[in-house]
Amino acid sequence: MTNMEIRALENRGPTATVWTESYDGKTHYGDVFKALTPALFIVAIAASLLVAIL
Repeated sequence: MTNMEIRALENRGPTATVWTESYDGKTHYGDVFKALTPALFIVAIAASLLVAIL
């Protein structure tokens, strides 16, 4: 890697890139939902406990 390439990488601004596709070109929303399921259960339990306190 040359000095010019390093300088170009350092000087570029932050990029807000969101990947919606994997390397095989397919969207994997099911996998994302499976990964978020435990967090959703924790939030639901916490919300139910807060309602029970009221």
